[in-house]
Amino acid sequence: MENNTQTKMKYTVPALEKTIAILDYLAKNGGLNLSDLSSELKLPKTSVFSILQTLEAHNFIRRDKKGGFQLGLALYSLGMSALRNLNIKETFVSHLEQLKNETRFTVHLAAYDHGETVCIEKIEGPGTIRFLSYVGERKLMNTTSVGKAIAAYLPESELQVVFSKGFNNFTPNSITNERVFRDHLKQIREYGYSVDDEEGEIGVRCLGAPIFMEDGLMFGAVSLTTLKSNLPVQEFHEYGKKLMVTAEALSRNLGYSGPYPKK
Repeated sequence: MENNTQTKMKYTVPALEKTIAILDYLAKNGGLNLSDLSSELKLPKTSVFSILQTLEAHNFIRRDKKGGFQLGLALYSLGMSALRNLNIKETFVSHLEQLKNETRFTVHLAAYDHGETVCIEKIEGPGTIRFLSYVGERKLMNTTSVGKAIAAYLPESELQVVFSKGFNNFTPNSITNERVFRDHLKQIREYGYSVDDEEGEIGVRCLGAPIFMEDGLMFGAVSLTTLKSNLPVQEFHEYGKKLMVTAEALSRNLGYSGPYPKK
């Protein structure tokens, strides 16, 4: 009998194998042109040309300003669809529950999707205080700790998508200027976690930390939410470190093997 690998190889489609090779190579070496791809992958130019034309027509790849090819947003949409089908309960909730028990704050898990965040899990902290957030809620990125934690580690092309969505202006603390927001993202990268200091709602503070997938792609972020009185500025770093430990564990569960931001 043929083994499983032999059976799989027997039924592969050569054109599809070439397409996968091109997409995989562009994922690691974006900005290459037709000649570069043909040379690097040792594939005929005619085959590479036909594949690139088809992929570009369906938005799976796009051209940059220099004419090189990059992965397109259609692939990102497919990836996000796959992520939504993950068994979040099995993959993440035990970590989120542990974080809630350690901090006694409300914990949110959000995914990044086309310049916005989507809340995919919420675990209420103890006590009678309940926040209005809910699973499935979509938000712009500038006034939430999860949004800012994600934005700090996005590539420029995705950051432009974020800016195209605009800025919320909920409180006097909301950051609504692109230049100021970019400076703020630099600070987040220095600490490794983000702070929502009454930017979405007066009297509420949140801390956020990014979650990465395999190859360093962005999944989303995890956050702690509580009343301002429960989280003085002097304790940001203590809780930020606890948060980043959880965010790193979730990243490892998603296949991320690179260094995690400063803890």
